[in-house]
Amino acid sequence: MIASEENCHLKAERIRWLTVCAMCPLHRTCHLRRERLQNGWSKEQRPMMGPPDIQREPVKRPIQESGAFLPQHIVEERYKMQSKPLGICLIIDCIGNDTDILRDTFTSLGYEVRHFLYLTMTDITNILRQVAQMPQHRDSDSFACILVSRGGSQSVFGVDQTHSGVPLDHIRRMFMADMCPSLSGKPKLFFIQNYVKSEGQLEDSSFLEVDGPSVKSAESKARQPGAYQDLIHREADFFWSLCKADVSLLEGPSSSPSLYLRCLSQKLWKERKHSLLELHTELNRLVYDWNSKVSAKERYYVWLQHTLRKNLFLSHK
Repeated sequence: MIASEENCHLKAERIRWLTVCAMCPLHRTCHLRRERLQNGWSKEQRPMMGPPDIQREPVKRPIQESGAFLPQHIVEERYKMQSKPLGICLIIDCIGNDTDILRDTFTSLGYEVRHFLYLTMTDITNILRQVAQMPQHRDSDSFACILVSRGGSQSVFGVDQTHSGVPLDHIRRMFMADMCPSLSGKPKLFFIQNYVKSEGQLEDSSFLEVDGPSVKSAESKARQPGAYQDLIHREADFFWSLCKADVSLLEGPSSSPSLYLRCLSQKLWKERKHSLLELHTELNRLVYDWNSKVSAKERYYVWLQHTLRKNLFLSHK
């Protein structure tokens, strides 16, 4: 009778658990565990318990080898500068006392120099257009142009000094990839010394450096169809260095050559193993030092705008 009463008690207790905990997963799990232990299950035979309807799987963690995703060697990308000659160097000097040293400098660098003196505005435009269409560019690795003249804030004059002059943007467009496809992908270097009137023509700053296309060029019309379009932007690979100085520097009894062009020649001649951007930065420093010691009308103002895609060294050695 005692055993029978105990069994009845256990059954009643079990019914109470199932009734009270029917809606509680945690209590249902505890009850099931108690029931299985009472039925003789050992600890080793217990199934894994956890929240209902969730299957636990081992977490797989990838093992990353040290340095597996780091480049072993980063190659410095440079423009190819191996052709002989390196390219055409066009010099247009409408002043007459600034470019002899630059002619020797670019000859020593390996350029074929074309030197023109005292041109009219029409002559400047015609020569630039002819040079842009020269077939020699196909076999050359670069092109350089040096312009020295009086001018306005956005143009250069010839010896006739017409009011409008040749727009600087017009000069640059002649050598863009759609107008001059033989120079597409190759560095196009422009060094311009412009002597302007001081009234509102010179900016009140020493330098302004801009990477990328100008605002006007960014808003220019869509490019004409051509094979170069898919690879290189029409305005890529330009190095445009513009220096403005007061025209009064030319009016003295013994006008000296441009400080800007003199420093440029010195850097290219002696330090050609440095990149062109490094050389121009050093040129900026020299011009700044000069400006800090002289009057406003003796200062030079340098602007650099470039769209180079690689490092550029003006030497194939």
